[in-house]
Amino acid sequence: MNPYTLTLLRHGEIDHDGRLIGLTDLPLTEHGQQQLARSWQRISSLAPVTAIASSPLQRCREFAVRQALSGSLALKVDPRFAEIDFGDWDGQPLAELEHQHPDWRQQLADGGFTPPGGESYEQFRTRVLAGLSEWMTTARGSHRLLVTHGGVITVLMAELLGTDFSVAKLMTVQRGGFVQLSMLEDHPAYLLRLESSCVD
Repeated sequence: MNPYTLTLLRHGEIDHDGRLIGLTDLPLTEHGQQQLARSWQRISSLAPVTAIASSPLQRCREFAVRQALSGSLALKVDPRFAEIDFGDWDGQPLAELEHQHPDWRQQLADGGFTPPGGESYEQFRTRVLAGLSEWMTTARGSHRLLVTHGGVITVLMAELLGTDFSVAKLMTVQRGGFVQLSMLEDHPAYLLRLESSCVD
């Protein structure tokens, strides 16, 4: 298999109002749309995109559909690329959750905690990796782009770069930003670039 570039593009800003957002289906703000449009220009200038996949949530899907149609690109919308299911916590004020459970993020990543009614980190990781593996067997071309969420990107970076989730988390992709990896089957990925959105 020839090497290819995998670009992980995080959706732009949403009006989360200080709440924890997982599967809650919020649209992009106008600013978020501008962020993705500018990042797309930058990504396309580096190399033409040959295939697109997306989370089904509208903050990712609507942009992916638009770019796929305009570029006549193959598009895969897969629920396995959705953000982690926070269950009963989805939509709750982050400040309250941080006060009541100050270490919940680390405990979730360590596998010792599952949000009530939600999915464990291992369940999340397993579905994301299964989705990527299946898409990679059908996607074509040298530049494949996934429009998805912060949690999904961190899981993939940890797996593909062979590091811990806590280390991958330090390489945060801001909303509207992207990370690019060079991929070759049976070889470790390596980091090409990590860029924030250039829209203020």
